Amino acid sequence: MQGNFPGSILEATAWQMDKPELFSGFHLAAFFITVIASVILAKKASGHYRDEYLIYSGWILAVLEVYKQLFIYFVINDGVYNWWFFPFQLCSVPMYLCVLLPLVQGSIRESFLTFMSSYTLISAAAALIYPEDFLRPYITLTAHGFIWHGILLFISLLLLFSNVPDRSIRGFVRATGLFIVLSAVAVLINALVDTYMFYLNPYHNSPQPLVGTVQNALGIPAGLILYILAIIIAAGLTLIIKPSGKKAG
Repeated sequence: MQGNFPGSILEATAWQMDKPELFSGFHLAAFFITVIASVILAKKASGHYRDEYLIYSGWILAVLEVYKQLFIYFVINDGVYNWWFFPFQLCSVPMYLCVLLPLVQGSIRESFLTFMSSYTLISAAAALIYPEDFLRPYITLTAHGFIWHGILLFISLLLLFSNVPDRSIRGFVRATGLFIVLSAVAVLINALVDTYMFYLNPYHNSPQPLVGTVQNALGIPAGLILYILAIIIAAGLTLIIKPSGKKAG
């Protein structure tokens, strides 16, 4: 977008590249570098866990999200907003939870932390394994995707290594309640916007192969239920293995 101040600044960071292919050498190298860095940082920080690590991570995510939104709006879409990128994906939620963490206490705080230990781990891992949505022909956007999900992986692993989440059935039920509420909000936003956004869309079949196949055969609601149940089961499995060590305060 020439002549526009924000657009011209963002254009200066619009370094182009050949769009990386899924499971290419680039993807695999970026995957392993991201995972290894996240594991090392999380393990190191878990030795002296503090909520501040999550809060700082949340604000870093917020800055990254502002850049991404402006870049897509001004550089890619020439001043037209694309609702697919509205920051309420499952991978966007930790940004809000980390920033809000100082404002909550008790069971709500426990639900936030257990959610980020389980549901965030699943979303980060799935996105890094199958990063089709952020393998783009721009260096900054592609780097943004790996950095973003690396931070999510750091958050979830930090909590797990520090033995922070409530691994009881009650604790997981609370975290799952938060997930269901967020999923309902996502479906509502989709219904109000009436355009394709997120994977929880009441009007369009999912681009995810298995979910889309179920929706073609049994209808959109069946696919949405399958998608939600699969995430709940996977998130629950992350809390089964308990690392040794004292629970962080």
